[in-house]
Amino acid sequence: MKKYLLPLFSLFIFNSFSQQIYTDEWTQLIPSPAIPKNIHCKNSNNNIDLVQFNSRYYVAFRTAPTHFASKKTKLFIMSSPDFKSWKYETEFFVSADMREPRFVIFKDQLHFYFFEGGTKMFRFEPKHIWTSVLSDTGWSSKIKTNMDGFVGWRFRTHENKLFLSAYYGVNLYNSDHHANLRLFTSEDAINFLPISEHPQITTQGAEEGEFIFDKEGNIWSTVRLEGSGSYLCFASKDSIDKWTKKFSKKKYDSALLFARGDDIYLVSRRHLKGDATQVEFPNKKQRRNNLIRYSFSKKVTALFKINKEKMEIEHVMDFPSTGDTAFPAIADKDENCAYLLNYSSNIHKRNKIWIGGQLGKTYIYQTQLHFK
Repeated sequence: MKKYLLPLFSLFIFNSFSQQIYTDEWTQLIPSPAIPKNIHCKNSNNNIDLVQFNSRYYVAFRTAPTHFASKKTKLFIMSSPDFKSWKYETEFFVSADMREPRFVIFKDQLHFYFFEGGTKMFRFEPKHIWTSVLSDTGWSSKIKTNMDGFVGWRFRTHENKLFLSAYYGVNLYNSDHHANLRLFTSEDAINFLPISEHPQITTQGAEEGEFIFDKEGNIWSTVRLEGSGSYLCFASKDSIDKWTKKFSKKKYDSALLFARGDDIYLVSRRHLKGDATQVEFPNKKQRRNNLIRYSFSKKVTALFKINKEKMEIEHVMDFPSTGDTAFPAIADKDENCAYLLNYSSNIHKRNKIWIGGQLGKTYIYQTQLHFK
């Protein structure tokens, strides 16, 4: 078993909490002989989610010619009792792009969501958020929610309520965009209402609002700022609509938050070239230059930990990854171990810049993440 250990400084910090973190060797899951034969993968395999429900693990993923929008995109769902033998569940095809597949368990049912985009390769055109529900007879036909124009990022349940973080994605990459990142809630998992009159974040380019409830019911959140850096946010359990934010020059793409006991961890893309030029409110020229610089830089997927006292994000370890990478997914195996998925360009070949990976082949890799 190959172990990717922490740097000495991080190892010292985690040993002070009597905790050590490592992974098994990363192996390729998609495509591979292990997946059902009626799942046909294209060059780009990414946008993953994973959940455990009724003693089975469900995996959803996007497959398309490239990272970018395509009318040839498909979403597949497969399941397994043991992460070894996989069963075909269903697939979705709308003759347009599809992204952000998400599972959530609500009222003892497994729900699946995704958003439908456009067909132009280099345009970001969110149109609808669809859902499907698993029953004894299989997955339902897709049902349109009331979230047109929004991009859902994460679904969570708390105190028997369903929450969704979503941002308005129309005109995201131009000056006409009006930032609107907020939490929604729903009673039927189809119709969503905002939790407050005003958005939680209104900074231009705010998107990918990852969030999680801690044991006390407070909210911790990361927000990516397209063309800039990111926010780490906190909201008290008594006023979850009011987010206190702290800006960072570092940009945490494809964010996934998860908890182990009282600790909150983040899996996200890490920018290897550095973020010295990032500012919280870039002008049009700075924003364009940041986007270009970001596309032609190298990335990895990494593990971080939230330092609640300092309200900072601390780097723990990098995972084998390169080129077009991140959009991780996680599900517990037991109290000390979790299955972790991530997509990447080929981890056994030379490192690539991000845009090079986006135009080439990407694969979905799996490992087990151990906490001791």
